Amino acid sequence: MPCSVSFTPLGRIFGRALRTSNVRRTTRPVRAAMTSGAVAALLKSAPSWEDLKTASQNTDTGKKLIAEEALRAKGEGSPHTASKLRLFGASEADVRVTFYRDHAAWCPYCQKVWMMLEEKRIPYRIERINMRSYGDKPAWFLEKVPSGLLPVLELDGQFITESLVIMQTLEQNYPDIPMIPEQEFDRANVLLRLERKLFSDWCGLVFRPSMPGPFGGGARKGFEQTFDQVDAALGELPGPWFLGGDTPSIVDLQYVSHIERMNASCLYWKGMQLRGTSRWANVERWFAAFEERPSYHASKSDYYTHIMDIPPQYGPGYSDSSKEAQAAQLEIDGVTGWKLPLKLSSSSPEPLPDSMNPGEEAARHEAAYKLSINAKAITKFACRGMGEKGAKQFSAPLADPYAVPNLNFESKVDEMLRVAVCLLLDGSAEPSTDKTSKHGKDAAKCLAYLRDRVGVPRDMSFPAAQQLRAHLNLIIDGI
Repeated sequence: MPCSVSFTPLGRIFGRALRTSNVRRTTRPVRAAMTSGAVAALLKSAPSWEDLKTASQNTDTGKKLIAEEALRAKGEGSPHTASKLRLFGASEADVRVTFYRDHAAWCPYCQKVWMMLEEKRIPYRIERINMRSYGDKPAWFLEKVPSGLLPVLELDGQFITESLVIMQTLEQNYPDIPMIPEQEFDRANVLLRLERKLFSDWCGLVFRPSMPGPFGGGARKGFEQTFDQVDAALGELPGPWFLGGDTPSIVDLQYVSHIERMNASCLYWKGMQLRGTSRWANVERWFAAFEERPSYHASKSDYYTHIMDIPPQYGPGYSDSSKEAQAAQLEIDGVTGWKLPLKLSSSSPEPLPDSMNPGEEAARHEAAYKLSINAKAITKFACRGMGEKGAKQFSAPLADPYAVPNLNFESKVDEMLRVAVCLLLDGSAEPSTDKTSKHGKDAAKCLAYLRDRVGVPRDMSFPAAQQLRAHLNLIIDGI
């Protein structure tokens, strides 16, 4: 299934970092624990954005993020959605590859190519392009690639489309770190055919209505049996990877981008938990190995982002009426999942492995940093919640790139976001016990608009996104 290109304006807002020098901490000391009922008292007394930005930059997490941005500007450091150049120690003059991928860092076909470039340490430039369901494509890109589909690789001036063709081309032109062992070529082809069967069974399970009656469980049974075959294949050779060895192969990359989306969609629409089960222990070991790798850290989305982005690309998911599916939907949609205190761990319905868990404080401080360095743009973006829809609409439900913000709410939203950053920095927020007042419901729509459009990994990490969503809910309940 081809992937069209993506645009979500919030990604650009969060991704544009501002810098200050000679900063000093000026925010107030840590408060007593803060309930939502006390939020209103803070609205008029929250520190300025300049003070909050200084404080967020002076946290250990802020200093780490600033150092990472400095390395990214030089084409070095860890992979990241905001990177524009990756050198791996090479000279910029030696870069032969430009990689065109989606703005949202969500497209599964882009993800596998992105990971391959990182795993093979191929120097490359990055251009981010819009998905059709999220916004218009730039004319200059359509002149180069009339189909408009992603991913696209430009190698020595030649344009290559289709993810597997791109990956084969990279393997042929950059053989130093091989990702298809010659002795495993036949096995690789067998496994790639199995991946297509798994993909087909997933589509039959999730994107078609369940049949009623005694024969209605056929799609689920078929998917589970194919997933059993995948799990068995992962157990046939030493180590966690399909083709053995110490590093992932093209086969692993072909599987991981869609199984990642199966994890979210099967849980959300069918109440099926694919992670952390003894039945598929080899798949779990395989994911644990991926979650140790920087290329997967940078490209992995969270379940909410998947559930929002899957239907515009694959069609609507059909939900079971099971209690498991209903509970998963409440959790992933944030009804139960975006409440303080958060409980994020490797055993959560959406597992957060230790390798990707920086701890609660670091997650809060990452969210505070992302808000404070782009406060003005984010505030205006949130005001779209009370603004006008764009004259041109797109199929993705959360995409409205031409929306007009209602700046009559700018001052109120600014105050609420400063309170959110205060709470994110000092960790004093407690569970909400209040409800949005009639007076505050319009301003609350602005915060909800922002909350619902925080994407992973586009805007921030999963733990940081959960902290931001939960803290925005606290403010919403307290106004």
